[in-house]
Amino acid sequence: MYIEPMPKPELPFASNAKSSQPLIERITAYRPQFTDEHIPITVDKWVLASNLQKSIRRGLEATAEATAMRLLAVDARYFWRRLLVIGYEDIGLADVNLCHDLLKTFRREALHRQLGPERVAAYFASELARACKSRSLCDAIAALEFSVHRGGHERQCFGLTNEQLLTTACDANAPVIERVAALRHVSGYGSFSKGMYRTDVPANKELMREIACRVELSEVETTLFLSGNGISEGMNIPLPLVSQLHRQGHQSIQKTAQKFEGKNGIVYAALDKHTRAGKRCLARLAKEVVPVREFFACRPAADPLAVLGAGLFIVEGGALDRQLVFDGTDELRQMFNKNFLEFAGLDLDDHDELLVLVRDNLQRLNRIRPEEMG
Repeated sequence: MYIEPMPKPELPFASNAKSSQPLIERITAYRPQFTDEHIPITVDKWVLASNLQKSIRRGLEATAEATAMRLLAVDARYFWRRLLVIGYEDIGLADVNLCHDLLKTFRREALHRQLGPERVAAYFASELARACKSRSLCDAIAALEFSVHRGGHERQCFGLTNEQLLTTACDANAPVIERVAALRHVSGYGSFSKGMYRTDVPANKELMREIACRVELSEVETTLFLSGNGISEGMNIPLPLVSQLHRQGHQSIQKTAQKFEGKNGIVYAALDKHTRAGKRCLARLAKEVVPVREFFACRPAADPLAVLGAGLFIVEGGALDRQLVFDGTDELRQMFNKNFLEFAGLDLDDHDELLVLVRDNLQRLNRIRPEEMG
């Protein structure tokens, strides 16, 4: 698809560290790279959302662009929200300027109309796919959210004074999960009950600013941290902790070559437990593949869909093409993996066996997936 050039708009945004060219000039000059073969043949919002995120994680630029355009047409409001969450969840500290650019255009409907929403969508999908990535923000908050001890950490935070919360949140020597719990308490959180959202703990912006000051967040990092859970779905919460880790010790970029594995513009990895087709695929894997069936026969209390879904995310769904690695990255990832599998109902002694089982049968799953795509 080719988008005709548009008149040059006003330039309200300054340049960032990535380029001397202002953001809106970059968006205006952008031309999508995808062709018709990259366009997903589906209007299922959840499959499209998953396809967008998986293609971004794998650096599949054309697939990400085409999926962004498709999801934008299906549900524009959901698309912009999901794109920003992907920025926090999969890019994070590896490219804070890109996340900041995305935040600056969030819910700017007049700006989208001026530039063309399709152009803006494709530009950011491409930039996210090409960016260096880091899932450490997501690993940190998800390790707490999926912890079977989360309630205990929440109760402990209610018993702390503001100064104690600040001390815990900023103490580089405190246990990671306790720091994340303190940051979450200060940043505020809520819960869904009977179809309605309820605020359990309101955000304390004054304490959040004090934390940003104490850990010496940059201006951009502070903006992302203060952006609020309603925008980032909580991915911003552990930013002070992860930023400290990021600034300390050795850093490197790990690259893993990725290729498109899928059909009709849909990456097979997009068919995960959050999609109806993905659930059907996992159910067939648990029923038809003998080693998988035997694994769950020995563990009748385990829910195959929940357990396989968690294992599949660890083995396949969270894979990145280029990721920033720094001191603490592995600890966060291991903590998340452990808590995620426990939350899914799998005993700790069975974690390694499950992950080997998923890896060994991934190609078998990929033979099931095109049959269930419809």
